[in-house]
This record gives sequence, structure tokens and C-alpha cells, in this order.
Amino acid sequence: MGNHSYVNHESCKRCLLCAEVCPNRIMIKDSSDRVSFREDRLQQCFRCGQCMAVCPTKSMHIEGLSYTSNFFELPRKGSFERPFFDMIAMRRAIRNFRDKPVPRELLEKVVEAISFAPPGFPPIKTEIVVVENTDIIRRALPHMIEVYDSLVKAMGNPMIRYFIRRRVGKETFTTIVNHVVPLMKSRLPELKRGTEDTLTRDAPAMIVFHADRNAENYREDIYIALTYGFLAAHALGLGGSAMDIIPPTIERNRELRKIFSIPDSNEVVASMILGYPKYRYQRAIRRELKSVQWI
Repeated sequence: MGNHSYVNHESCKRCLLCAEVCPNRIMIKDSSDRVSFREDRLQQCFRCGQCMAVCPTKSMHIEGLSYTSNFFELPRKGSFERPFFDMIAMRRAIRNFRDKPVPRELLEKVVEAISFAPPGFPPIKTEIVVVENTDIIRRALPHMIEVYDSLVKAMGNPMIRYFIRRRVGKETFTTIVNHVVPLMKSRLPELKRGTEDTLTRDAPAMIVFHADRNAENYREDIYIALTYGFLAAHALGLGGSAMDIIPPTIERNRELRKIFSIPDSNEVVASMILGYPKYRYQRAIRRELKSVQWI
């Protein structure tokens, strides 16, 4: 985020919804009681548009995003003519939840929708663990923090860093270097103090997706199933978000595998947190594909 990102203080109501929904908590109130950006987290803005989408007065301006070209207003309720497109337009990645348990019957409906996800080819390999007990998620969090604390320390050792690259491959290693380690260096102090939860986002429920690591095509199948889960959660008045940062911790920590009942033979591929959204978004963000070619 550069110098062209700013807050219109004349229209800003200082509600701090932008700070609440920002995945990296970049916005704060400064000494003048005005909304501003945390200097130590500016570089972590990835222009997701969450702050602009939730702002009731369109006061938040992020470099590279425009209210005119990148966003459109959401309907007060889905229309009957375009129910599907209204639904996918209104669905957002939700990381802020009400302190309210998700009833078993709603979770069962999400699971039913996941079961409708088409596999690349049969048989279905996707397995899930539905965590409806919030205490289990809270019990797992310290172990997840421990995994990332160890990773950050390990990446500071050139020899260990070399072996990590060989083990995980170039693509994953690049993601670790460019995204995971910088994120964790910034967030670990708050995570350890218990003042932030970057990993499970204080979600009341979670679904973990896994499969036999010797099966075929299981990762692709799981990502399709995950999408079905998102859409179902939204249709039921819930919200959710894919948390790619959770599966690696379960993969690499024996206690977490025990907590989530993951067999040693299985790989944890994806996870989603879900619950009742804490805030209502005012508008959706319009995205452009990198390329569209008609032939």
C-alpha cells in the first residue's frame, strides 16, 4: 500500500469497521482519534478490498482500487430473477464472527452441500472433520502458534532453510518466504499474548478437509468441495473463509492431528472457519480475470 492509500477524514465516522474486517488489522485510531494506517503493517496490505466494501461512507481509499470500477452496491435482498448471481456477489470471506454457536442442523446442511460436490472421477476421496465444539478450536490454537513460531525461527537458519526448500518445493517455498514468514513475524507477538487470533479468527466452528495421501486427484476434489461449503454457508445465513494457514500446522504437529482425529495416512488439504457474520457488507468488489480469450 503506497502513498495513494488514504482515509477521507471529512466523511469518516470513525466506526473502525475497516480495522475489524482487515485481515491484517492495518487500520487503527491515531493520537488524534482519527483512523490511520499502522506503519509496521502497510506492506502487508494485499488490496483485498474488505475495508472499502464494509465502509458505510466510502471513506476508505486503497491504492489500485476504485469505488466506481471495482465495487458495486449489494441488493438489500436477493432478487428472484438472478438468485445465483446475487448469492455469489453477496458472499464475502468472513473473518469476524458473532459470539454465537452454530446449530448442528445448519452444519449438517453445509455437510450435505459439500457431499454434492462433484469429484474429478469416482470414488469420492474427500473426508471432513466438522468441529462444532468451539473449545476444541481454542485448545488447538496454541499448538498452531507453536508450529509457526518454529517455522519463523527455522527460516532464519540458512542450512535449515535450504532443507525446507528441498522438502516443500519451489512454489510453496516462495509462498512461505514472500507471505507466510512476513505475516507471522508481524502477528506472532499478538498471537502469543492472546490479543489477536490470525489463525482461527475466534470462529465458533470449523471444517477440516483431508484425504488419503495415496489417493488420486484428491486435492482438486477437496477445493471443489470447499467451494460448495462456502456457498451453502452463505445461503444459510452463515459466513466462512478458507484458512490455508491452518492445514500445514495440523500436518506438522502430532498433537493437532490427534485433536482433529486425522489418520497418519491422510493429508490435511484445506480448512474453512464458519459462524454467524458479525458485520454486514455494504457492497461487493468487482474482480477481473488475468486474461479472457475467446476463440
